[in-house]
Amino acid sequence: MENKNVNNEIDSKYYKLDDKTILSVKIPQDVITKWFEGRRRKISLFICLDISGSMCGPPISQAKTAILKLLEELFSREILTEKDVTCMFFDTACDVVRFADDPNMLWKNGAIRSFFDTVDVRGGTQFACVFNSIIDNLKKIGSSGVSGDSDLAIIFFTDGQSSRGEEFEQSKSKLSKSLLETSFKTEVHTVGFSAYHDAVLLSWLTKCGSKEGNFQYVESSEDIPGTMETTLKLLEISDKNLYLKIGDNQILQTYFDNEGLGTIILTSDLATKIDKITVFKESQVVDVADDDKYEISLPPRQILNDDPTSVLMLIPFIQLEIIRLSNEIINDDNNNQETEKKQKFNEITKLANKYEDQLNVILQNAYKSRTAMRRTIIQQILEVKSSINHFKSILSEALKGALTNEKIANFNNIAYKNITKQRLRTRLDNRAVKNIDKMEDIEKKIMQAVDSLDFDQMEKEETEENLTTFICSLSTDNYIEAMKEGECICLTLDISRSQAAIADPSQIKINKINQSLLSSIAFFDSVKYALDQGNVSAEEVHGGFRLDIEAKAVEGMARESITGILPLYINEKHWSIAKEKMKPILGYMTTLDIFGYSYSQITTVPYLILSKSLSNTSTEFHRRQFKLIFETCDAIYKQSNYLRDDNKKLFEDYLKSPLNRTIDIVPNCMVYLGHLLYALKCKDVNLPDLQRWLNDGLIEYLIEETIRRKFNKLKSSEIIKEMDVSKAFKIDKKKYIEDPVDEFKINYEEYFKALLNLDKSSKLRYSNAAKLALQENLAEISNLNLADSNVVESIAPPNIKIQLYDPETFQVSNFIIEKIKDIVVESVEIILRFKKIFEYLINNNDNNNSMDSMFETLLKNQEFHFFEDQTTLANSFFDKYSPKTLLATFFQSYQHRQNHERRDAIISESTKSKYFEPFSDKTAESIIEFYFNEYISTNLQIKSSEIVKGYENEKENEIGLLFWNLKTEEEAAGLLLTDVKYRGHKLFGQVLKALQKNSLNSPKEKIIMVLKGKWKGIRLFFDKPKNPEDSERFISNDDWHPSRRTIYRIMKAQRNQIPQIEWWIELLPRYKEYFELQFNDELMRKILNEKYEARQENRKNNLKLSS
Repeated sequence: MENKNVNNEIDSKYYKLDDKTILSVKIPQDVITKWFEGRRRKISLFICLDISGSMCGPPISQAKTAILKLLEELFSREILTEKDVTCMFFDTACDVVRFADDPNMLWKNGAIRSFFDTVDVRGGTQFACVFNSIIDNLKKIGSSGVSGDSDLAIIFFTDGQSSRGEEFEQSKSKLSKSLLETSFKTEVHTVGFSAYHDAVLLSWLTKCGSKEGNFQYVESSEDIPGTMETTLKLLEISDKNLYLKIGDNQILQTYFDNEGLGTIILTSDLATKIDKITVFKESQVVDVADDDKYEISLPPRQILNDDPTSVLMLIPFIQLEIIRLSNEIINDDNNNQETEKKQKFNEITKLANKYEDQLNVILQNAYKSRTAMRRTIIQQILEVKSSINHFKSILSEALKGALTNEKIANFNNIAYKNITKQRLRTRLDNRAVKNIDKMEDIEKKIMQAVDSLDFDQMEKEETEENLTTFICSLSTDNYIEAMKEGECICLTLDISRSQAAIADPSQIKINKINQSLLSSIAFFDSVKYALDQGNVSAEEVHGGFRLDIEAKAVEGMARESITGILPLYINEKHWSIAKEKMKPILGYMTTLDIFGYSYSQITTVPYLILSKSLSNTSTEFHRRQFKLIFETCDAIYKQSNYLRDDNKKLFEDYLKSPLNRTIDIVPNCMVYLGHLLYALKCKDVNLPDLQRWLNDGLIEYLIEETIRRKFNKLKSSEIIKEMDVSKAFKIDKKKYIEDPVDEFKINYEEYFKALLNLDKSSKLRYSNAAKLALQENLAEISNLNLADSNVVESIAPPNIKIQLYDPETFQVSNFIIEKIKDIVVESVEIILRFKKIFEYLINNNDNNNSMDSMFETLLKNQEFHFFEDQTTLANSFFDKYSPKTLLATFFQSYQHRQNHERRDAIISESTKSKYFEPFSDKTAESIIEFYFNEYISTNLQIKSSEIVKGYENEKENEIGLLFWNLKTEEEAAGLLLTDVKYRGHKLFGQVLKALQKNSLNSPKEKIIMVLKGKWKGIRLFFDKPKNPEDSERFISNDDWHPSRRTIYRIMKAQRNQIPQIEWWIELLPRYKEYFELQFNDELMRKILNEKYEARQENRKNNLKLSS
């Protein structure tokens, strides 16, 4: 069936400027979800770090700190994994390090941090080399075989001070072209360090990708956290690339966000003539299946200046225009005539003034408006006007010729920050605009409810107890008096939230449920009053998006802090108002904006409050409070049809696989239990099914999942330091690591001495290799089969001894077990209190007891009088298991603390990670054995590899010395054939150094075979390009020649043995003039004298200046 706008709603709108039109198109979110199968954005990351000399000091230190901060958050938030990261370190050359190439290059084992500790500055800066490396590595993106499988983000950390030239300009052009031609989305972000960074270049880089990137400027270390947090949020934005066809006109590529909103700028009056718009999933629009397109059959609606939506459409456009115009100024050709430049800048000024006038019109309308979005609209407009004022300052400086790099950098930083802020705010703003009509509808429903109620009759029928209980502690109105004003009575809370709560309301933290009750209007009036006083910050009033701040919007009767409220179910009549008030209240509690409401808030936040209320039911007051929250959640669940349908499958699937328990499937374990409780009450789930799930380990899995998530939040806790394998398993490092390594080192030293024994047999090996090649008349080294000859001595390398896990000697760390229990015991206690309720319902189920009656009598039973500080159930649960079982479960949870680690352990066939059943005596040994042995083998492998590498480096030096010392050309050729083979091999560098030593044996023969790559017709080297398609960048063996500096050093070292200039010229004819100069001793002395005199003159001048 074709995806059509069957509801005949207008899904597109436009805002008209003089010569441009901003067109906004909205398609249903479920279409986006279906087209992309709900896939999370996959992203690969190139980190390009400038390690040139100009980055020396604070810039390189700040850059490395920023990168490590970024990587830590990327991995912990599961935006990507280590294998998705490639680092490029560039100065005059570029070193590429792909984390995927080294399985031990992981964040959790400290390898990445240690690696960056070794990174330091070196030479000059050539951006051409890193641009070429990026191009070379583009083909490795989406290597899974699916086109566009992974997007690419490139982040430059640099001061941007690059040498310019023809090669630089060519590489710029090639980079831009390559990034635009990929099958996947590309974006380039830049972070500038030091006040002297090249702001023009870094700004240009952000426009190279198919999606515009962001520029940020780090002035000091204090800027790093904010800069990296912004970068993280930008990488999390998952825009979808779709294609618009407007009427019968051409196809236009457009980015749509996850909620289905796309915006495009039209440079004509086309919007007023549109009869229909079609959105396509792919660029191919001919013979497209109905499921791969969405048609909007109604013409777009025009947005006028008095519409709140106009701000959301106009502001991002003006911000991008300001950047574009500033780049025109910054990149202006200095060769332009003064009158021509002035004319151009005047035209830019007129355009900026036009945009400012447009904003002023909207601002005037906003001041007159009484809409709830008035304050937000005014704030956003003033921010953009500030950017325009900064822009005009840049324009003025440019006209005076006083535009410095630092001024450009500061302007770019402000302008890009505003664009970034707008992009990150878009999701909430879109939700707010969408909710404007919804909130107006809510007010209508409330007024209708108020008009329909007979309050006099309600007061007559209501009990004195309820009238005196449900009273606002500020206004002293009872709940019926509050209802007359269209308000409701609410339970008061102390809450805190992180920024993540905007997308995931389960991230709200319920710190405390208070004693006081407030009406909804009393709460909001108190918040407004506290904010308007100005004697405290806004964060001290509502807490902002921080979990570490103590806030107080209102003070309760017991002097408690109130920062949130929950509308209560008192009776059906009160609920008719309370359920409507719930939406703006929860919108405010999660997003600090009453228009920030989403459906997931009402199905999440009340159930978090319910689980918190289970922590204390010890007094009659607390049990009554629990009952109020319980009945409120019950009323919500009964009316949440979508939630009930989704939960039926969620409950059944939970035990089928650990993959169904991760945070992306079940955002919060306490909310899951609350939903399960009400699913029972609503008979969506029956008691036999619940009994089966409990028997199959539901509670144990929920506890393990809770522990796993706790570990992920304890980033800087002391217990994390104790979860190192060696500490957690009390590994005797001397026995398992140090002693085997010491023994291996001794054995390898003996092996190495035998291998490098320079006796006749070693020389015979080289000689035999050369003779074998001659006998078989081989033209290529690859055809030489030394394995069939007797020229290779058989000396077996030693192996390191590995002692593996021994259950008889293993010692359990009770200290770690107790520490972890202290961290998780409160959450485990709440889960087990839910279990106790479930068991009560199962055990008291008979035909005479309805579910409602069982819930009614439940809290009267003393077994359910829970005390806040008691963890009896949790203690009993942990006591069921042996210390070894607890340690094994805790340690596996720690190792799988991030979702991708848990998924990899289940799905991946890698030996690095596995999943075992938690809280099982049978699997405890397997878990400990697996991680114990993995730790021992990995550490022994690393340390033995270091030993081998050290001796290999020695061997490299020995190879150079041996080549220098070999007497015959036959032996020298055999060495090149057997041990070097490639000019790209690092051993070849040692051979080149041997040619630069005095007293070289057989100098002519050795120089010829090294430089020409042949000996008696036999090819000695067979280098090939890594990419066969890139052959123009590969210099063949026949054409190879060293640098002039290397030639000079070889010639200087061997000139006494080879004094004939003709020999050198015949060997390297391209350097004829250079040799003639070097062999002209009289001319060389003259040149050296002139240089000496020039240095002396400079020294004298410097002394005069200093005096």
